[in-house]
Amino acid sequence: MNSTLRHFTEEKLSELISVSRFRAPATAWIKEAHILNLYTGEWSKQNVVLFEDRIAYVGEKEPLTDANTQIIEAQGYTLVPGYIEPHAHSFHMYNPRSLGEYALARGTTTILHDNISFFLQLQQHEFEGLIEALEGMPVKNFWWARLDPNVREKEMQRQFTADRVRRMLRNPSVLQAGELTYWKEAINGDPSMIARMREARLAGKRIETHNPGASVETLNAVAAAGATGCHESITAEEVMRRLRLGYYATLRHSSIRPDLGELIKGLLNTGCRYWDRMMLTTDGSPPFFLAEGFTDACIRIAIDAGLDPVDAYRMASLNPAVYYGLDQDLGGISPGRIADIVFLEDLRNPTPVKVMANGRIAAERGMLTASFPEVEWSRYGIVPLAVMDPCVQPEWFEVYCAEDKIPVIELVNAVITHNRLERLTVIDGKVRLTDSPGYVYVSLLDRRGEWITVGVMKGFGEVDALASTYSLTGDLIVLGRDPVQMARAANHVLAGQGGICVVHQGDMRFDLSLPLLGTMSLLDMDALIAETSRLLELLRESGFGFADPIYSLEFLSSTHLPKVRLTSQGVININNGEILIPSRPLR
Repeated sequence: MNSTLRHFTEEKLSELISVSRFRAPATAWIKEAHILNLYTGEWSKQNVVLFEDRIAYVGEKEPLTDANTQIIEAQGYTLVPGYIEPHAHSFHMYNPRSLGEYALARGTTTILHDNISFFLQLQQHEFEGLIEALEGMPVKNFWWARLDPNVREKEMQRQFTADRVRRMLRNPSVLQAGELTYWKEAINGDPSMIARMREARLAGKRIETHNPGASVETLNAVAAAGATGCHESITAEEVMRRLRLGYYATLRHSSIRPDLGELIKGLLNTGCRYWDRMMLTTDGSPPFFLAEGFTDACIRIAIDAGLDPVDAYRMASLNPAVYYGLDQDLGGISPGRIADIVFLEDLRNPTPVKVMANGRIAAERGMLTASFPEVEWSRYGIVPLAVMDPCVQPEWFEVYCAEDKIPVIELVNAVITHNRLERLTVIDGKVRLTDSPGYVYVSLLDRRGEWITVGVMKGFGEVDALASTYSLTGDLIVLGRDPVQMARAANHVLAGQGGICVVHQGDMRFDLSLPLLGTMSLLDMDALIAETSRLLELLRESGFGFADPIYSLEFLSSTHLPKVRLTSQGVININNGEILIPSRPLR
């Protein structure tokens, strides 16, 4: 059973029909609304009649009312369906609850969440309990189930057992499998990936892939394996390449790929007239990037780029509802659907004046009026990160060099790295950075204190020390130019069992606690936007020149991206698997 129907009883259906036939009083009446019909693109001035959380009637007739009927005057407003975010990484310093609050106030009434962080760190029953708990929120929470980790670590890969994957895919709140990062294994015939892909198809789930820059031949093979959508297009031609092969294409505007405006312009220049297989996403951007809004910001960018507003609103609501098989319940203002409705003053301004969710006004003028239940995180295993004692020593970060040159990890944009062999100052076999501006020591430190991988990176700036538990593996990223301060920063986040801090010139310049699994804060979104904006400014002052340092830190251990990464084995060349600098045991 789809979770939107969990409380939709026969009795409720009977009453809904009675209201639609004017035989029973409406629970709410939205009067004389100016409605954008996304099914036809037409405009009409009509009444919207509700029974509890469902729309019973849309038309010119007035409903039967009684003393309990809520009457909402809608003259002067344009009504569109609630927005749907199809691709949220809801552990990106915020958590599913705080993200939901922020999104709902800005018109997004449905979110699909990535399960990877929860799947890897929680027991299956804990995660299933969390899914059930979040169903009680005013915003609708659905999930996608990963078929593979982002990191080729055996400990992480072992968690993708056939039984766990099957249980996830058969959960009614899970609407999609993916995003696939091990797609090469799938098209090369790896038995375990083939089995997971088949399981997803048997469960009737959509399958999203991760194929930036993929050729037509690669996209053919991945589609043959079962992929139905991709959010990784970086040019208009890449969007069209996917559409021609039957994919849905999700166009993103994110901190590391703020491409949406150019994608829309490029598609318009090609003469594209068919927008019904496209969606919009913020792709799990960090808090500071969401200061201008959420899905509403994407709609605004699309309209400003020249897209017909009707198509922009379809991409934000009806299209994802159809894609995920939710359009019998969501994506339109029509009978039988859940009353998720956004009230606008101007169609070209998608930030709402009012938001109705589940038949009730949930937000007005950007402020929530609906309450979100507190989540007892520890009940579902979402607790402070289990880490070693804070006993990190400065010498752990020393980089040894026995050759003429040392591999240097060059950050060429926020997430992509290159490998450079360079001559740096070496004293007593150890690399010294005192006369190498723009370089830092960088390390991945096992959270249990068993090993450390160290190297040298350029392109991040020149902070004395930064330590973060926000990484794909749950281990510590520690970087800087001063090993003494690096040890201090690492011990600080270890003592707090999760967080990110910056130490510079002896001062703690930034300190954010992440007490939920080492990746999520308990702060609300407004506070997180302010804090992460301060971090961004601090790192830019220190020489960081790219869009998003938070993703830079997270992806240093991500082996699905080129070309050099930090792993438990050491600094690795992703292209050929060569270990450039081996890790060192600490015990």
